[in-house]
Amino acid sequence: MTKYKVVLQYVGTRYSGWQIQKNQHTIQGNLKSALHQLTGEEISVVGAGRTDSGVHAMEQVAHLRLSEEMATEKLLRGLNGILPWDIRVMSIDPAPQDFHAQKDALRKRYEYRIYTGPVLPPFLHGHVHHMTRPLNASDMQRAAEQLCRSHDFRGFAAASTRVKSTVRTVFLSQIQEQGCHLTYQIEGDGFLHHMVRNIVGTLLEVGMGKRAPDNICRILDSKDRRLAGPTAPAHGLYLMQVSY
Repeated sequence: MTKYKVVLQYVGTRYSGWQIQKNQHTIQGNLKSALHQLTGEEISVVGAGRTDSGVHAMEQVAHLRLSEEMATEKLLRGLNGILPWDIRVMSIDPAPQDFHAQKDALRKRYEYRIYTGPVLPPFLHGHVHHMTRPLNASDMQRAAEQLCRSHDFRGFAAASTRVKSTVRTVFLSQIQEQGCHLTYQIEGDGFLHHMVRNIVGTLLEVGMGKRAPDNICRILDSKDRRLAGPTAPAHGLYLMQVSY
């Protein structure tokens, strides 16, 4: 058996997320189907992160095993010849047998893109969250900074979250503004279900003046999802990088 590390990019608009689901169009399902067409094998594909429906990826990492070694260039061309236009394999490399795309990931970085102009350019449709209300980026940055370090992020997780620990470490949490483009970047050792989108929804309320920047600390201390803001739409979120 030969193990490969695969790096993908995809536009998540047409898909019900990464993970295979019955009767659903998913990224993992399309990749597995393409591998079957190319090799005739039923191949397991493991991704570094399970992006939700509508979420995009600039760098999703996965691993897979083939029963027989195949040249990486042939595998790359073959998969991209089968996969739909909005899923692309950017690179394939042989990997150590003990490499695990999910368990070995040390950090993940996400980016949430917001457009604040009065009219959304059509080419940005489905790729950014359009906000026409003015946003105070300085207040949003003050709030974002409070998320750094290790915290219990239960207050920002989906109410249905069931995991052993909701403590995560955030290394980077910042707002960047350039003209009508406002971007939130967050990097951490792991993320809970809907955590990034719930953080963004809360930061947007800070930006609109609906809550104070230091309200972030109250949410962290309370561990109560009801105190945080709404879940921001999926189409503004990108998985940007997975570090090993």
